[in-house]
Amino acid sequence: MRHLCALVCLLVSLLLAPAANIAQEYGEAISAENLQRLRSHDRIDFAGFDIKLKIGWFAANDDATEFVLFDQSGEIYGISYSGDSQPGLNRLEQSAQPFALIDGIQLQGEPVILHQLDGQYLINENMLRNGHVPIALFHGISEDDLFVEATDDDGQTQFLHYWLDRKTGDLSLRDAIPFPDRAGDAPAMRLGRINFPVVMVSALAESMLYFDIYPDSFGEFGVKEFQLVNGPAVFGVVNAPAASHLAWTNPSREELNLLDLGTGENRIVAALDGAYPQYLLLSKDGSAILAVNLDFQPAVVAWNVESGQRYDLGPYRECGRIPDNVELSRDGRALIIGCDTGLDIWRVFE
Repeated sequence: MRHLCALVCLLVSLLLAPAANIAQEYGEAISAENLQRLRSHDRIDFAGFDIKLKIGWFAANDDATEFVLFDQSGEIYGISYSGDSQPGLNRLEQSAQPFALIDGIQLQGEPVILHQLDGQYLINENMLRNGHVPIALFHGISEDDLFVEATDDDGQTQFLHYWLDRKTGDLSLRDAIPFPDRAGDAPAMRLGRINFPVVMVSALAESMLYFDIYPDSFGEFGVKEFQLVNGPAVFGVVNAPAASHLAWTNPSREELNLLDLGTGENRIVAALDGAYPQYLLLSKDGSAILAVNLDFQPAVVAWNVESGQRYDLGPYRECGRIPDNVELSRDGRALIIGCDTGLDIWRVFE
């Protein structure tokens, strides 16, 4: 396990460096008011490193200045980049044992790595002993909580609630939360790319949408239900961390919608005319929707949800394929696009 301790220690020292004034150095939070000023600001080129990075998956810290990446062989790297110098890269030692990265996040500026090592599942150096098969990691509600989506022996989805002691690195299981299946026997699907603590289930025949958020509605009662006039919803994204709105489309992708999850009011934002958004994102305040690789075009498009005005913001970095990962930073100030050639970081400046 020594390589994992070294991995975590190196990344922690990398990620806990003092930050500059975020408002000045890292731009404004992306919103409808500043979409016309959102542009590619920083780039990390994989070709600039003496290693074979060809995978655009990343785990970013809150202000998108520190990243965890991995290569085809599973070796993990930490990259620090402030935009004013050549990005620094730390190569982290790899075990000779069979290793596979499953997921990773940055929790309060510290890397949390879910992986399989020699047939065992671990989070950092902590072995998971509950018999579940872990699939994904999610940020917790309080600063030292995290959740693991996993399947049990019966193939049922559960969310495992852990607490991470940052002083000792120890991990303790607090609770196992069953998946809130609300649609019953009706044909239904879970909306993907919506991170826990939110779970969305769409009943396809009835165009009903079931909205659960932990811990408020994970009991027997409390689920919110929405009847979608132009549904059903099959693709969508929720703004984080507020989870106040859902941007969504139906199977034919005729229109782009915004659903207010508090009032149930639905707004048709724009016509899509069947165009497929490979990545759909919603600004932190819910005022702007962004699409990356819309209708297979290597560009960024955005809409003001109130006026419906569309902004064609231009192409992202040249990539050999559709991006592997696209996210908004947790502080809402950066759009991060990762592909086989590197990372493209978009920000809002005057």
